[in-house]
Amino acid sequence: MASHLNICILLTGPLVRHVTIPIISMQQMPRAPRMVATALLAVAMGIGCVLLPGCQTTPKTTFSTDKPSRHSVTSKHFVIQSDVRIEPDDVIVKTLEDLHAQLVSTLKLPEQRDPVTVYLFSDEASYRYYMHATWRDLPPRRAYFVGSTRELAVYSFRSPQVMQDLRHEFTHGILHATLQTVPLWLDEGLAEYFEVNPETPGLANPEHLAELNRARQDRWNPNLVRLEMLTDFRDLTQQDYAESWAWVHFLLNGPDERKDVLLKYLETLRKTKTPPALRSTLEASVPSYVADLQTHLEQLYASYATASHPSVPMAALR
Repeated sequence: MASHLNICILLTGPLVRHVTIPIISMQQMPRAPRMVATALLAVAMGIGCVLLPGCQTTPKTTFSTDKPSRHSVTSKHFVIQSDVRIEPDDVIVKTLEDLHAQLVSTLKLPEQRDPVTVYLFSDEASYRYYMHATWRDLPPRRAYFVGSTRELAVYSFRSPQVMQDLRHEFTHGILHATLQTVPLWLDEGLAEYFEVNPETPGLANPEHLAELNRARQDRWNPNLVRLEMLTDFRDLTQQDYAESWAWVHFLLNGPDERKDVLLKYLETLRKTKTPPALRSTLEASVPSYVADLQTHLEQLYASYATASHPSVPMAALR
């Protein structure tokens, strides 16, 4: 029997409403890329939190309901608090500094209202103990972004995937530190886009390309109208994550007219919590945007398959 929890869901659109929903078990959650599902929730805890699950190895375990605080590194844009010593020149610090610069430069973001705090646990068991004790009914994920009236926080632990996880969740943090609101599909699309190692040729995401390949064989077609109607993370499928990434990749890589559409839309998101749909502006500037996305994906898939993975089937996106 499903349990229920009263929560305040912060929709990435004009509405904030209180509802009673089933607590979602791991089995009920749709599979998202690399087992990462991102929710946009405001939990009714008196402060109204925004939870963005994102996004697994183990040294010394500390079973505690306290956040990591023994060691810290502070920069202008973020603070890292860790169970183990972290130096200012640590690769994690540099990665987040570089990512912040990349986000601001690429997306023309304004100054942050608040810094993002990264709570970095030393191992998976300590992290999972804390997260389960604090948010008992949330499904297990390798990392979370939690935004509240008190702080913008990323929770994760040291693992082989920590860089990818932190790039994803830190992107959410910077977006919510600079913009009034972010539509769900765009929030996820940008996080999926910027989680990719910037040295990856063409910033290709092989998991998303493979997913869209399978979907295309099942007669999938891009549908931005449908994506823009999604406001509940529970409705997102792995294909939705892949398509959201694809739209962002399409807008940021190609003719200036496409990138300008996204940049102007982000500028709108700085000023209002009730933005219009992006598709109307995109359609006006690029009438053939759906066909152009399909062509863009074909080219991206072909270049990725031949340059990096010649064994990838070319049945892809045709």
